[in-house]
Amino acid sequence: NLIIGERAYTDFIRTGKQNASVEAVFDYEDDIVDDTLKEYGIEPEDNTLIISREISTQGRSFSRLNGKMVPASALKKIGKLLIDIHGQHQHQSLLDNRNHSNILDSLGYEDISESKNKVSNLYKRYCQIQKNIDGLKRKYKDFCIQQDRLKYEVDELEKAQLKPEEENTLRENKKILENAEKILGSLDFAYNVLYQGYETSSIIDNLNKIIDNFEGIINYYKPVESITESLRNILYELEDILSTVRSLRNSIDFDIGKLNMINARLELLDRIKSKYNKNIPELIEYKIQAAAELDKAFNINEQIGELKNELTSIKLILSKSVLELHSKRKKLAQDLEQSISKELKDLGMKNVKFKVEITTQEDSDGIEVEGKKVYITEEGIDNIEFLISTNPGEPLKPLAKIISGGESSRIMLALKSIIAQVDNISCLIFDEIDVGIDGRTAQVVGEKLSKLSNSRQILCVTHSPQIASLGDTHFLVKKENIAGKTFTRVDNIEDKERIKELARMLGGAEITKNTLIHAQEMLNMAKSIKDES
Repeated sequence: NLIIGERAYTDFIRTGKQNASVEAVFDYEDDIVDDTLKEYGIEPEDNTLIISREISTQGRSFSRLNGKMVPASALKKIGKLLIDIHGQHQHQSLLDNRNHSNILDSLGYEDISESKNKVSNLYKRYCQIQKNIDGLKRKYKDFCIQQDRLKYEVDELEKAQLKPEEENTLRENKKILENAEKILGSLDFAYNVLYQGYETSSIIDNLNKIIDNFEGIINYYKPVESITESLRNILYELEDILSTVRSLRNSIDFDIGKLNMINARLELLDRIKSKYNKNIPELIEYKIQAAAELDKAFNINEQIGELKNELTSIKLILSKSVLELHSKRKKLAQDLEQSISKELKDLGMKNVKFKVEITTQEDSDGIEVEGKKVYITEEGIDNIEFLISTNPGEPLKPLAKIISGGESSRIMLALKSIIAQVDNISCLIFDEIDVGIDGRTAQVVGEKLSKLSNSRQILCVTHSPQIASLGDTHFLVKKENIAGKTFTRVDNIEDKERIKELARMLGGAEITKNTLIHAQEMLNMAKSIKDES
């Protein structure tokens, strides 16, 4: 139990010692073991696993998988994949009704795999559609809360007729209109000085006079020729400047009404920017996004309607499919009940009744099957549990309610004999399996254990010589007192030692010639039985 992660007690520690440790080495083939090791960051090592556990008198416990420290829960998880212990109050996978559905389905894999896969795929689609509907409903609810706000904002921004560069243009025009008098004064002054002059001649008039004078002396004084040419170029530029000044002067039109309109427009823009905490380009983008949200939201109800139609169709198909799977499981259950009953009779348990109970659970949110709403999962609608009655007149009870260790072990042996081909657990331990049975039944039990050992490792603790003789290996477990301390000794006995021990098991403390002969005959018969299987 320590190896498979069960609770550790300090009573396990020898008196006077500080700690105790136990270690087990497993060879396995199941990929699920590798996957479980990887969950704990452990790389598999050639399908070999070393499990160890140490406990101290202080109550501390240390668990390791291939030398790496792990929590005890890791041992429990991986132990379920490696070992099944069958005896009174022991760890047994078959006692957990959560495993019964997989066991039953595995027995009829060829018959129900297609139906099971169909149900699984339909259920996943059913869940996905329902999830999509719920998501759209939440989205629509959020939209309804925001709808009025979005509409108002889109309308407000539409009416504002925002343009990317409008604000800069308005602010420039505002500056001009607010300073129109000063601007006109400056332009008038420039125009007059350049063209009309004030008390003296204008610059252009004076420049023309200089050019005329220089042209009069060019013929006999060449140095002024280049100066004259430069002055003409300056004159041309001044005339261009004068034309520009004249145009600017004529374009300035101080209009108080226009200024008021600009101020009102800028006030509107400033208010909207402040309200939304965005600049003009951001507001334009926001309006586009808000309008798109409104458009999407209007389609939500239509999408929900389409999905609901699909969901209704899926429910009808799923209902038929789970019912088909349910029927196939009921047929499988009947076959398993008959097979287990036969095995139990062979094991001397003629009065035991075994039943596979298949029930459904009502659920108002489930799917409708034959006029009743039932709970559904990816596995279908069936709750499967193995029930048993060990005595006449007793009601059927879950396997976990079996009290007798011997009965429990034999019932589990019967089940394991049937499900051996689909059960991946590689090591089975049977304890007290020979309690309360006669020699003939013990022989049958031994033969079934031997057959079962062809596909997995079987460890059996027994006081029955019939069962012991059929083992491939025989260990003798005994206690010894050495220097006042008790030790448990385990010996692998062979040949004469094994015959001697079987004889002791047959006849008690006194070993006779007849019991030795009988023991040898048992071994010979066991060899013949194993050779035939």
